[in-house]
Amino acid sequence: MAQNKNSDIPTHDFFEDFNLDDPGKLNEALEQLIFKIKSGYFLCWEAVVREEQGLPLSETQKEVLVDLISFHDEDDERILYIDELLPPSEPWYEIAIKIVPRLFKEPFRTDTIYYEAILEGWSTLVEVLEIDGQELSLPEGVKSPLDIFPLELQHRLNLQICFVELYGLGQDEELTLENEEQQDCIEDFISALREYKDSVQYFNLSLKKLLKKVIMPPKDEEIFINMMMEHLGMTSPQDSLVKFLEEVNFSVISFKA
Repeated sequence: MAQNKNSDIPTHDFFEDFNLDDPGKLNEALEQLIFKIKSGYFLCWEAVVREEQGLPLSETQKEVLVDLISFHDEDDERILYIDELLPPSEPWYEIAIKIVPRLFKEPFRTDTIYYEAILEGWSTLVEVLEIDGQELSLPEGVKSPLDIFPLELQHRLNLQICFVELYGLGQDEELTLENEEQQDCIEDFISALREYKDSVQYFNLSLKKLLKKVIMPPKDEEIFINMMMEHLGMTSPQDSLVKFLEEVNFSVISFKA
């Protein structure tokens, strides 16, 4: 977002009410970021600032600006508020860059209670950026909204999406792979790994390496390894996972400890 550093227009500090070291506030901050992207808050202010600075506008920004100006008595009246909100003090991507790395947990522990931001935050943000973020400004040299984040961080968060399929193991005595009703999560986990196969390949994961990134109770870990090898036709937990994700033939397995 092009900004006039010498502007006398008051701005809003997004992080004024959000201490990102507090998991609850991190959750709220991500929710607010997503809401402001979806509602067009950032897009509207970017259009206003670019118009004031005489910079080119996209067709979408032109449409947004026409709608905004129609609410003012004078065409040259300076816009100070949109929906009673001040403009952001920094671009959306700088805000996102501060929030997203904090969504990553390694190791991810299946028996730990996490806020929604950790469990679903990255997948939700990716979806929102793909739908509502294509018209937003980007730093120089960056081609897409997701590219504002380091590639390795993207891959780590993609794997975390997979680990969420195992979330809950160990949180209750019934939440264990010893319980046949919980074993469906293995198929869901493999499906997620297939969807994010590029991330599996990026880290050259084997089951042994994977189990350093996701931690579950020891009794579940043993069953997990055996079920994964059975489902994928692996011969060793040291095998590279990615080649076994090419074709998955799920069999109906009731694995008993």
